Amino acid sequence: MNIETAWVKPPTQIGGLDHLAVQAPCINIYGRLLPGITNVTDRARYYSFYPWIVWALEQDGFKYNADFIEQFRRADCLFTLIAQRHYFVAGTGYDKHAGATVGSGNMAELVALIKADNPVKLSDAAHQGDGAKARYFKNKLGGLGQYYLGVFSELGIMDGNSSTGIKNTNQIGRVVAEAMDEGVDRDLFLKTLSEDDVSIDRLDQLSCFCPCQLNNSPKEHQLLKDLFFVRGLFSDTDTMPRRRSLQSILYLADDLSKQGQSIDLKLFRGCVYSGALPDGTEWVLPERLLHNRARWAVYQRNEILSIAVQAIFSVLLGSYEELGYRIDSVEQLCQWFLTSTEVQTLSETTSLDGLVSDLEQAAESWLPPLSDWSNDLHEVQLAYSVEKLCDSKDSAAHRPKILQSALKILIALMSRPETKGGYEDLVFQGQYFNVYPINLKSFLQHSDQTWSDFTVRDWICWLSNQWGVQTHFMVALRKLRGQSQSTFRIRPSDSGLEVISVPQAVFTMPRFNQSVRILKDIGALEQDGEMWKTSELGLQLKEVGDE
Repeated sequence: MNIETAWVKPPTQIGGLDHLAVQAPCINIYGRLLPGITNVTDRARYYSFYPWIVWALEQDGFKYNADFIEQFRRADCLFTLIAQRHYFVAGTGYDKHAGATVGSGNMAELVALIKADNPVKLSDAAHQGDGAKARYFKNKLGGLGQYYLGVFSELGIMDGNSSTGIKNTNQIGRVVAEAMDEGVDRDLFLKTLSEDDVSIDRLDQLSCFCPCQLNNSPKEHQLLKDLFFVRGLFSDTDTMPRRRSLQSILYLADDLSKQGQSIDLKLFRGCVYSGALPDGTEWVLPERLLHNRARWAVYQRNEILSIAVQAIFSVLLGSYEELGYRIDSVEQLCQWFLTSTEVQTLSETTSLDGLVSDLEQAAESWLPPLSDWSNDLHEVQLAYSVEKLCDSKDSAAHRPKILQSALKILIALMSRPETKGGYEDLVFQGQYFNVYPINLKSFLQHSDQTWSDFTVRDWICWLSNQWGVQTHFMVALRKLRGQSQSTFRIRPSDSGLEVISVPQAVFTMPRFNQSVRILKDIGALEQDGEMWKTSELGLQLKEVGDE
């Protein structure tokens, strides 16, 4: 019998995300509330430009092959360079012109040439081979392949993939492309692609392609308004939450501007969670948008839970990393954690031998009303504080404060009647929560049936063990099995449990920034000094659905 021996390559160690799988329900929810917009679909005009360039190349006789891909990549680069040049000419408003255009970071050398009024060569960035001077994007189809193609498929704009080829749908994609074609100079754009060498004058002649010029292309503009606000060709009951979410943002922008504040993600989180504006007054919305706001509140409630659980895990690993010796088992680690400075510091304000149910009752004396979310003791502000402290350079010194705030967040969630609604009418498939065990449903179950008779000491131990290391092992092992990648932040070794790195507590990004940028792109939000408020067009779009 022949026996062969070989070295087994260790799995690739990566940073990974969501080490406790506690963010997954949040991502699931905001995906339903903003379908068709993702965290990487940053500009409205890419929804028309990509269908247009595919259509334009087909009109010019190209079939899907290497030549098509080369021309497409040049077009992607040219679009970005046009936007950069238009910004330099305007002198202000980078976000309006070139912000979040595809590949701009990797094309810094070409952008610098443009700024100095020098010509550029498209193939220097578009070329896929190793000889490329400043390859703008690794993906064969650039920003389309990396960011937009999946969304376009969902919206019925495009079919296909980078391997077999891409094609606009006749019902929608072709219509969008032809609409954009009426507002731009196709011949000059395609001529520029074939010439490769691009002068500054040529970029100026093609300024009609800048994202800021969308509003000057009437048919294209109308179709994109219809797309984002679910009208006409894009009428679809399943994507109606996108319209309602965008309308809620428009209402909030106006309500905040009246209080002298400009809309941002932090304010959005607080307002949707509490149903109140920063000054504590009710955030008044039309009845048709109340259900949507309630779903965003569920998302934010899960997000606040996520921050608290992540923070406890971070404090545990951070304190253990500094211990100086290894502990053999998870149970021993969690017992040791109870003796750590971080936990012992809690005893200065909280009896570690008191019951969790006593903490919940005591919350009546310190927990602000749900509407008072600007209060430092409110769970919204506690969550922001935890994230900030975890991200600070001296986070180790703040670990006792982080742990205390995390536990207060959990007590606050237990105390809110709104938490009892769980996920309300949001339905999750099959055994979803078996894969993602830390969620609002399990939080309610443990609050009612498991933790109430625990001492605070036992509660911290349970959270560190069951919702900390044990859940992390399950998540990391699943990643290792499915993708041969190691995301362990702590792992067993021959010498005991070994900390790989200490994760921070972080929020998810719920597509809000992309939504606001799109609303600016289509002209629904306009700047008023330092604030953004609803434009005349925005006022009309706010009422779509009432007619």
